[in-house]
Amino acid sequence: MFGCQAGRVRGRTRAEKKGLNHHWWQYLLLIGVILFGCGNEQKLTGEAGTMNWGVKVADSIMARWPDPLTLTNKGWEYTNGIILHGIERIYKKTGDKRYFNYIKEWVDHYIETETWRTENLDHIQPGILLLFLYEETGDEKYRKVAADHWASFANRPRNAEGGFWHKTTYPEQMWADGIYMAGPFLVKYGHLFGEQAPVDEAIKQTTLIASKILNEETGLLYHGWDYSRRAAWADPVTGLAPEVWCRGMAWYAMALVDMLNYLPESHPGYEQLLTLLRKIAVGIKNTQDPATGLWYQVMDKGDYPGNWIETSGSGMFIYALGRAVQKGYLDQSYWATAVKGWEGLQQKITVDADGQLSIHGTVEGMGIQVSVDKYLDKRRITNYPHGYCGVLMAASVME
Repeated sequence: MFGCQAGRVRGRTRAEKKGLNHHWWQYLLLIGVILFGCGNEQKLTGEAGTMNWGVKVADSIMARWPDPLTLTNKGWEYTNGIILHGIERIYKKTGDKRYFNYIKEWVDHYIETETWRTENLDHIQPGILLLFLYEETGDEKYRKVAADHWASFANRPRNAEGGFWHKTTYPEQMWADGIYMAGPFLVKYGHLFGEQAPVDEAIKQTTLIASKILNEETGLLYHGWDYSRRAAWADPVTGLAPEVWCRGMAWYAMALVDMLNYLPESHPGYEQLLTLLRKIAVGIKNTQDPATGLWYQVMDKGDYPGNWIETSGSGMFIYALGRAVQKGYLDQSYWATAVKGWEGLQQKITVDADGQLSIHGTVEGMGIQVSVDKYLDKRRITNYPHGYCGVLMAASVME
């Protein structure tokens, strides 16, 4: 379909920046073609920290969607926000203004047209980009819209224990996913603008759901909890979801690491979140697949027939563990877990004939399912927002 030729990955490598031979990448691809034959795409491998995947993935995204408004066509919502937040991480590592401008173009469109939204938690996640742009520019327009995001929490529906509904279409339900959608925004907002209330709210939500979905024996989190016990998936006694979903737990793990980054150690919530992180890190480490270094779609049932390795949650775990070690939240033993995962994650990346990267094996967006078989029946998609996010976030730490 594409012809038999090797493509050059866009973006300058670290070797190029140091003035070394800038053709090495082309030689590598040529060797790959000779060894593995003619095909539509070539498998890439590389040691942790040497390949500059973050830049290559970010550049491939921008080449495929030069207009950021066409990324997912879902508007002001997390599926766009997680890609752009991943690119933000690469910008902070490289200082390349192309990445900054790409994010700014997307955010400014919604501010200028007043089409940003805050109806549910999925609409809060892009607020993290407002805070990034405010830090970079000092422009009050970003602070104003961020303040509106925080103000929206005053009227957000809650269950009787004070937990935010994930969406109005899921009454009384709290999902692990929702902590990432709102928590890091709230804590960083409070940090930047000296407001305690959003920080307290984030910690309340994070610890409340943990008290319901954390298995203290395994360190694993069930996907969610229904206060009403009326959801089809909810245990009639506990309200718990039946399974431990890879990406659901990965959202929560990333949220803990990112919130801790903006909490002073003197804050009472700091030790609470740190304790939670250390508990779930055990569960993450113990469920890593020894063969691939990655994690299964249903994390604790790797030997279940038909279970499969999931890319996005794996990338998010690598980010969370690697970042936590760098920040001193976890001991050095978890770095080996992250490195092994990073080596495995690179096997999920290929280069197409046009030189752009593709990321494989990401499960489609999904809610809480009624059984393990329903989780395993979901589609696996190439070049999906969540997969881009996972790889970009992992690369931002591991390279």
